[in-house]
Amino acid sequence: MKSVLLTGASGFVGKRFTSRNLDKHNIKSISLQTTQVNEIDFTGIDTIVHLAGIAHRMEKTEDSLYYKVNFELTRDLANKAKENGVKHFIFMSTIKVYGDEHDMLTLETPCTPNDAYGKSKLMAEEYVESLISKDFKVSIVRPPLVYGPGVIGNMKKLIDLVGKRNFLPLGNIKNKRSMVGLDNLIAFLNRIIEKEVSGIFLVQDDKPMSTSDLIRTIAKSRNPNLKLIAIPGLFQTILKKLVPEIHKRLFGSLVVDDHESKRRIDFKSALSFEEGIELMIKEN
Repeated sequence: MKSVLLTGASGFVGKRFTSRNLDKHNIKSISLQTTQVNEIDFTGIDTIVHLAGIAHRMEKTEDSLYYKVNFELTRDLANKAKENGVKHFIFMSTIKVYGDEHDMLTLETPCTPNDAYGKSKLMAEEYVESLISKDFKVSIVRPPLVYGPGVIGNMKKLIDLVGKRNFLPLGNIKNKRSMVGLDNLIAFLNRIIEKEVSGIFLVQDDKPMSTSDLIRTIAKSRNPNLKLIAIPGLFQTILKKLVPEIHKRLFGSLVVDDHESKRRIDFKSALSFEEGIELMIKEN
């Protein structure tokens, strides 16, 4: 049983990480909102799982806050961890370090972030990577959209929408988008903890899904009577012109190639996409 220092324990991923690992790790949770890095006791800690950070926000957020929380706090925590003999530092990053111009993401895809969120995460990645040594391993995880019990944001809005409507004009969409179920992500983190491997990792469920497949799968548990109808091409064109960001989320593709990442740690997803969605609806 490893002794794990967990940041971001009150967040979406952190809560589930704790509840799923009560018998697997000796977890010590800290809040970097109330505890200064210099006040942390690293005694006996084998691994740090650093989940704390500010994610991309729809509301206006000063760029300086992203850099302070996502970069500076990560830098300071990693420095202190290495100074105090911690052997393994796991940093939860994001695919937003790649920017928004790619349809396929691999470990070789150049990182060209175009907002403060992605830039601050990439800066943190580059700094903690510079600390790697034979006695200090660093693992960086770049997940796509994470869904699961307790999900908020756009996925929660979509669940609510599916539950309220008899018809949705989102049928016959043929895009491909990578997502990762919360429990699959946690199992992936556990495997990295076990293997103690430095490097950058991509992760997704076993296969990407289309927007229509996602809605159809949610509807099986939330609203079996929902009917999907194809959206007219003219409306798609208007939507793309007026609100390109929404059009991209609904109709665009973004696929993560995680084959090499999973091979390196000999990992297989515990849950299928369908099982993950069903669990999300059941426990949400």
